[in-house]
Amino acid sequence: MQLRKLDKAFGHLDADRSGYVEQQDLNNLGVRLLAEFGTAHDAPKAQRIAEDFATFWQELAKALDVDHDQKLSPQEWRQGFTEAFVHGDAFDRSFRPGALAVLHLADTDDDGRVSRDEFATMQRAFGTPVGEINLAFDKLDADEDGYLTIEELMLGVRQFYIGADETAPGNWFFGRV
Repeated sequence: MQLRKLDKAFGHLDADRSGYVEQQDLNNLGVRLLAEFGTAHDAPKAQRIAEDFATFWQELAKALDVDHDQKLSPQEWRQGFTEAFVHGDAFDRSFRPGALAVLHLADTDDDGRVSRDEFATMQRAFGTPVGEINLAFDKLDADEDGYLTIEELMLGVRQFYIGADETAPGNWFFGRV
């Protein structure tokens, strides 16, 4: 299951379907997120996205780009992400800040939680199939209160990207795997 999740994540980033993830792909994801939320490029949340995505790309390139061509093939992504993030300690250092920046962007009213509509907006930017967005939300909303706290979402992100428990709700973060 871990490889299927990594392949899905690769697909989120490789939106131009070039077969590679490049720094521009992360920049484009940031632009899609800002556009979905109607956030100006000079807003503090936008600046945080840009800074944290740049840091994340640097870490990805350093850890995964074995041929130093400034792009990640699916093979480099799978092997390197598994070594550096799943089995290594790079998740908290370099992935978590960017994920938090996205979640704080999704929390449009800054109340520490994300509504179903805010979650759907975020998921559209990632390219999650519309029919799976509510399913993902429902799997993550364990207490069924209609909101996901930033902490619940970060747990889901961690479970999706680096978790080994195949029954974890976070596996549904972007819909069916």
